[in-house]
Amino acid sequence: MSQEVSYSQVQRVREIAISDYAESVAKILGETICTASTQVAANQQRIETVQNINLSHPSTTILQSPTSLKVIQKHFERNLATLNKSETKSDEVSIIKAAAIMTMQQENLKIENKPLIMRSIQELMNASTVKQTTEKLTTAFSDIKNEHAKVFNNTLSSAIQIASSNVGFVNIKSEIVSPNLTRIVATNPNGYNLISEIHIDNKKKVDIQSELEGITDGSCKKIMDDFNKELESLGVIAERKERKPTGGIAQMEYAKTLQKRRKATKREFVNEQVLTKDNKNKTVQYINKK
Repeated sequence: MSQEVSYSQVQRVREIAISDYAESVAKILGETICTASTQVAANQQRIETVQNINLSHPSTTILQSPTSLKVIQKHFERNLATLNKSETKSDEVSIIKAAAIMTMQQENLKIENKPLIMRSIQELMNASTVKQTTEKLTTAFSDIKNEHAKVFNNTLSSAIQIASSNVGFVNIKSEIVSPNLTRIVATNPNGYNLISEIHIDNKKKVDIQSELEGITDGSCKKIMDDFNKELESLGVIAERKERKPTGGIAQMEYAKTLQKRRKATKREFVNEQVLTKDNKNKTVQYINKK
């Protein structure tokens, strides 16, 4: 009775119901790199040609988890190596800028704070020395990764809410408990709860923990089966997934809180006494005598 499911190290989620506030870094780059030198533009073209990159194709609808963004550094190093092997001479500042721009355009990066990212990219474009360019690049990559992590978390929360609703838990409340914890509590018409929490650690590793609370009729297995299928259809993929029955004993702290409330409410109803007609008459007589 009742089930608990854990998704460890969530790798990706499909862009679903992604809010209008989330913007593509590639699009922002188009608005800011116009100040780049002709040498930077030529280096970009060189990378595209050598690596046979086509940036005009539609971007993927898959959002990679924050921990999967390590690929940014790998792509940057590959782009840098491509230019350094080129026979055409170019200054190091232009090489770094071009490699950075191509890297940002190659990834499906989404951000919330557009002014912050535009400022970071513009400062990178304005850098004039190798030291300045490297420092501004580090800042820009860091800002973008942090922003992308926020969008990923919000999109994952949307996916959980949609999946919960699709399996009948239509009364949904979502709360950002802390920067590292988002809680979604979905309730069905019978008053049973499907609780999901998104946990993010200091290394930006994302985990999901879900638990059914209050169900005692044996339907929990099918509900969790359907819930997992809904999450998979929304592109939620994790490195590991574990599932176990709880035997009706709440495992998550919030589930324990709800279970205590449920038991307390039940005790109140059980302890209520109904007076018989004779007892009511005796009570009234006693009160009147006083």
